[in-house]
Formats: sequence, structure tokens, C-alpha cells
Amino acid sequence: MKTIYLVEDDNSLRDLIDFLLSDKDYNVEAFANANSFRSRIKIGDPDLILMDIMLPDGNGVDLCKDLQLKENKNKIPVILMSAHADPSIANDSGACHFIKKPFDIEELYSEIQKFID
Repeated sequence: MKTIYLVEDDNSLRDLIDFLLSDKDYNVEAFANANSFRSRIKIGDPDLILMDIMLPDGNGVDLCKDLQLKENKNKIPVILMSAHADPSIANDSGACHFIKKPFDIEELYSEIQKFID
């Protein structure tokens, strides 16, 4: 079973994405903020990270850039998502893809499958 780390501060959206991905047989670990994600990524090795850009205590672009500097984490694919950011914000982040919110769930499935299935 593939593991996805989901970093999303909106409780409803986090729960919905968690449910939808779990229904597709992914193991999902969800985080509401940058600090809880940072603590877990130190010891975890997910197959993919799905991360919001605007977080209450950090920025998904900066978190992604930090991962790129870590030799043992820089191969993990990261999909950034945001309702407010211009997709070009992710260009130099090291992310493998950007999804604009709101998104079609089939589009999300398709993008995830490109990187981990």
C-alpha cells in the first residue's frame, strides 16, 4: 500500500481528501500544519506528498524547497496545491506538479498515479 502525506490546514478539505484517497487504497497520513508535517517527515518516507501552499505556520513552497535539500527526502514527489497562488509559484520549488483548487477528484487521482503507481 502506498503512503501519501497530506498537508492541508482546512479541516473539511483535509478530511475529504483523506477519505477519497483512503477509498482508493492509499495509506494517508494527514497534517494540519507545517510543524506537524516537519516532525513526521524526519522519520517517515511517504511515496508522495500532497501539500497546500498557504499554511497557518509556514509555506508549502518553502517546505518543498527544504525537502529538496535533504538527500534522503529529495526523491519524494510533491504535488503542491492552492486556491490563491499562481501555478508558477511552484516552478522553482522542486515540486513535481501543481494543482489549482478547487480541483476535480479524477484529476487528483490521475496526477497521483503518474508519480506513484
